Amino acid sequence: MNILLCCTAGASSSILVKTMRQAATELGYDNYKIAAVDATKVSMYVMKVDVILIAPQVAYLYDSIHSTAKIHNVPVFIINFKDYGNMDGKAVLLKSQKRLVQELKNEEEIDMDKLSKSLEKYLLPFANKLGGNRILTILRDAMSANVAVLIIGSISILLTNFPHEGIAEVLAPANDFFNTIYAFTSGMMGLLTSISIAYYASKEFKTVPTTSILTSAVAFLITQSNIEEGWPAINIDGLGTSGLLTAMLVGIVSVKIIQIFQDRNIGIKMPEGVPTAVADSFSSLIPAFLVFAIFTFLTTVVGFDINAGITYVLSPLSKVSNTLPGYVTYHMLCALVFFCGINSAVVYVVVEPFIIQNGVANEAAHAAGEAVQNVATYSVDTMVWAGGTGATIGLVILMVFMGKSKMMRTLGKISLGPAIFNINEPVIFGIPIAFNPMLLIPFIVTPGLIAGLTYVVMKAGIVAMPIVGYVPWTLPPIMIGFFMSGGALSATLWSAFVVVLSIVVYYPFFRIVDKQMYQKELQEERTTKNSVLE
Repeated sequence: MNILLCCTAGASSSILVKTMRQAATELGYDNYKIAAVDATKVSMYVMKVDVILIAPQVAYLYDSIHSTAKIHNVPVFIINFKDYGNMDGKAVLLKSQKRLVQELKNEEEIDMDKLSKSLEKYLLPFANKLGGNRILTILRDAMSANVAVLIIGSISILLTNFPHEGIAEVLAPANDFFNTIYAFTSGMMGLLTSISIAYYASKEFKTVPTTSILTSAVAFLITQSNIEEGWPAINIDGLGTSGLLTAMLVGIVSVKIIQIFQDRNIGIKMPEGVPTAVADSFSSLIPAFLVFAIFTFLTTVVGFDINAGITYVLSPLSKVSNTLPGYVTYHMLCALVFFCGINSAVVYVVVEPFIIQNGVANEAAHAAGEAVQNVATYSVDTMVWAGGTGATIGLVILMVFMGKSKMMRTLGKISLGPAIFNINEPVIFGIPIAFNPMLLIPFIVTPGLIAGLTYVVMKAGIVAMPIVGYVPWTLPPIMIGFFMSGGALSATLWSAFVVVLSIVVYYPFFRIVDKQMYQKELQEERTTKNSVLE
């Protein structure tokens, strides 16, 4: 049997795969092959598997994955919170083997109070709907695809402007090398986004990827042009982050127009025998021309600055996300959504364009020797998410070193490794935190408090600002401050303080939950002993 697991990035599910493989060996299932992937890549493997298991935090993708798998008669199950949180590979393996759909989808042992029931009733459907929105799905996947390029660009700009004078002198001869890399990575973020948006939109709208990408890229370049001396010239700045929002709009609109023509079978049909690439190109000729005509009319004839127009419309959201209350609220909303068992990406994707723009703006300002202005960047986000959404690193440390309950200590040991790299599904679904009213307050307050304090101390100049806009989200918490500030001691110490703060906030709530579990274990132990006939 071939089993495929999927979660947001394939990270936490990879941990579960390891325990499932061990269980398969113990049970003698030598012919079982088990793997984990990002949920967005399921379509690439669906023909090769017998069953697909979905992590609970991406349950909102069930309908999309199920519709893809149904074509190939592959069953799709949602792993329940308890098994996923405990990383219980044996339980998941046996349940998937028997295809117990209802047990996998509905086995839940959490006794929810009125607050949790209200959240489940009113917030969960909205979060599910938001997470399953096609446009947001496209944006999330497309921006995730750009992560590696952004990280390379961030590292390059740091190496050309290293804050340590001695190291900067050593690296100076290579400045042209690193500047070139930066110019065509972070400096071309708009163009790259128009391509990635078109690719994922083509998957969502079932259009031909190559023609969709080409149409989107050309249309985007048109929007970044203006007539100079009778000939169009490209606005180079617009190819970067200033054109990022335009790239998103152009990519989605372009592919949607292609889809409309395709669904209505409108296009130039080539005779049989013509190569597929040629046939696809001609079939998209009419919608592509329409796309080019629309954006050329707006840009060249009307003289409308699409970049400025979109920025103006979305400026309230951009400004709010850059304020202290807005930044705090954003992080608390991420935690609230995850409390309902849904990955916080459904909130982050709305703010992501502004966060990325802020980070690249910081890098450019630092390179120009100007003051860095923006706190709300992906790098700072990563520090706020110490241990994962909800800043749960402190809770995991408490579980490992102070837990009296056997379950707490065991789960803490399971969760510590992933938590160091900001993966916290084991603890969210293991204790669980999700729908657990006892942990709702610290799970939402901790990231809000960290985000707020970080914003204040950075704006006050007490802690160094992020000069690197994008650091890997799997970077251990204490290392994040060092890398995002170019080695500044204040930021390094602050990232360590964030871990301490997480421990302090979670501590009283941890004591209550740990005590409850410990007393429950003692009661179960007494009951077991009393049931044994001497």
